[in-house]
Amino acid sequence: MLPHIEIQRIADAALTVVDNLLADWLPDGKRKGNEYWPTNPVRGDRKPGSFSINMTNGTWHDFASGDKGGDLVSLLAYLRGCRQLEAAQMIAQKLGLSIGGEQPKRDLLEDEIERQRIARQRMERERKAVAAQQAGWERVAARATRLWGLAILPAPAFPYIELKRIKPHHLRQYNDKLVAPICRRGSVVNLQFIAADGMKRFLLGGRINGCYCPFGRIEPGKPLYIVEGIATAATLHEETGHPVAAALSSTNLLPAGQELQRRYPDAKLIIGGDDDRAKEAEGKPNAGKQAAIQAAKALGCGYVLPAWPEGAPLHLSDFNDLRLLKEV
Repeated sequence: MLPHIEIQRIADAALTVVDNLLADWLPDGKRKGNEYWPTNPVRGDRKPGSFSINMTNGTWHDFASGDKGGDLVSLLAYLRGCRQLEAAQMIAQKLGLSIGGEQPKRDLLEDEIERQRIARQRMERERKAVAAQQAGWERVAARATRLWGLAILPAPAFPYIELKRIKPHHLRQYNDKLVAPICRRGSVVNLQFIAADGMKRFLLGGRINGCYCPFGRIEPGKPLYIVEGIATAATLHEETGHPVAAALSSTNLLPAGQELQRRYPDAKLIIGGDDDRAKEAEGKPNAGKQAAIQAAKALGCGYVLPAWPEGAPLHLSDFNDLRLLKEV
């Protein structure tokens, strides 16, 4: 019988080629971060979501059945319905490892054929995933274009516009929501809906990364600000007269900036960051400020933050907050 330390050695070796092994054992799975989400063939699972394998340490868990294990050897034993000893031997043979003092014979040509098969399988899964995502984006973009065409000028006293004290600009209204067009390469690809109380949502499944909502006309050689939110973009456009693009989140400042830099190479980009001072005061990361600095560094451009007067409440964070504070 193999000692535990020998089985653990095989399990550790398996982690070095975890992508190939999981693609072979569970070919319908998809990688999500450091996890692999397939269906569970043991219980005839139809949809992924409850069965996951950690690709860093090999632990796995089926949340529907409660089955779980601590490494890839136990996973293969579970999938094949065999003992861990047999599973370890199968993995060792596939990897060309010695086990229990015996050195398995290897066919190098067969190994290379197998490696190429797994690589092709992985590439095909990735191709299908990209194609499915692109098709989904195109469906949402078509819906966004249709809804944008049905939207009307916002009511003169729309609550969010009054709350932020901004002009309507090119924003529209659909039913009881304010609507902002989310664009990429000159086309509307998504919409942001803003309720009267400021709650925001996008069309489900639509593209956001690398997209933006523009305010003003972008011209060569002129400043182009990139900020997080719609109200911030409208405010900075009104205050400076320069075009502004709302990236819609701090994490999208860089992707949106990269897209704008490709599309308008002669524009002078400036990142207008939020300043999450309240979090900083609590000892937490100032995410808005950090994202602005990192995006500016990556894009090779400058950045600006709100210039807070002494005693400004810490919960205020963006340029719209600053203007409202000054108007009090």
